Amino acid sequence: MRRFHKPTPSTPGPQRMAEMLKQSDIELNQGQLDQLWRYHNLIRKRNQDRELTRIIGFEPMVIKHYVDCMIVGKFVTLPSPLLDIGTGAGFPGIPLKIRYPHLKIILAEPRPKRVAFLKEVIAELKLKNIEVFDHKVVSESYYHPVNGVITRAVEPIEKTLLRTSACLASGGLAIFMKGPAVDPEVQGALVQFPEKFRLVKDRHYTLPGTPHQRRLVVLERLVPPEKRSNKKLSGEEKASQSPDEEDMDP
Repeated sequence: MRRFHKPTPSTPGPQRMAEMLKQSDIELNQGQLDQLWRYHNLIRKRNQDRELTRIIGFEPMVIKHYVDCMIVGKFVTLPSPLLDIGTGAGFPGIPLKIRYPHLKIILAEPRPKRVAFLKEVIAELKLKNIEVFDHKVVSESYYHPVNGVITRAVEPIEKTLLRTSACLASGGLAIFMKGPAVDPEVQGALVQFPEKFRLVKDRHYTLPGTPHQRRLVVLERLVPPEKRSNKKLSGEEKASQSPDEEDMDP
């Protein structure tokens, strides 16, 4: 198995970050690399008071956050607008926006500390065509049409399909970044929604240079979005949804 070749000494910095990305077949231009480095430093600066991630080492952050998020674009053509549900500190939406600046991305995150962080990142990185939706996504709270939704180890697939029933367009993609043991979720979703979704991709892969296994599951919506009800958004629906830890490895 190919491993990352570490220079001696290995000094955390934008050059080392670029080397690690390149070893994963991810190449950024200088402007994109500068944005990712600033994003990395903002996470480190704000992590303690904003509770952003428990992954704090330089190389684990590069591999398990930035590579993990950006590599998805190698396996599927990302639709736009793309709704990132339970984004937390901006994963995968912000790394995807940096790598694919043409995408319109909506970052959905209900927790105020993380919302403040996301807005700070957008301003500091001068990102365009990206916004924050500061509520929990359910059919009564988010009904603006999107061509794709993406989640990263947030919740069972069936729950995401239900909560996006009023916004995901016919032909739109529901993209799930999962660990390897996701078969029961996939089968459960196909059984529950046999006429509403079809499986278009189920890609097994490992993060380059690591033993970390991943599954990318993509479902296509076959019917138009459901009409939303007039039910008011409840307190429970506004509550926190995304996990405290984004790492999918045991």
